[in-house]
Amino acid sequence: MEKQELYDMCKSIEIEDIIQNHLKYEKQIERKLDEMLDILLFYETDDSLLTFRKLCKYYFDINPQATIDYINYYREQNDPEGVKFGNRKK
Repeated sequence: MEKQELYDMCKSIEIEDIIQNHLKYEKQIERKLDEMLDILLFYETDDSLLTFRKLCKYYFDINPQATIDYINYYREQNDPEGVKFGNRKK
C-alpha cells in the first residue's frame, strides 16, 4: 500500500466517524473538508472524491452556505465542466 493510499484511508475513516457520530463541530468538519480539497487537488481518486462528497452531503444540513462554497472551490479547481460533481447551473 502506498503512503498516499494509507493517508486517504485514514481520512476516510475520520470522516466516517464524523458522520456516524453525528458530530456538529463546524471547525472540525471544515478542517477535514480543507484536507480533502488538498488531497483532491494533488491526488484525486474515485474513493477520495466519494469521501469528499459524503462529507459535503452531511455538512450541508449543518451549514449549507459553507458547503456550497467548498463544492464551488472543488469545481473551480478540479471540475470546471461539472462532470465529476454534477452539472452546475448559472
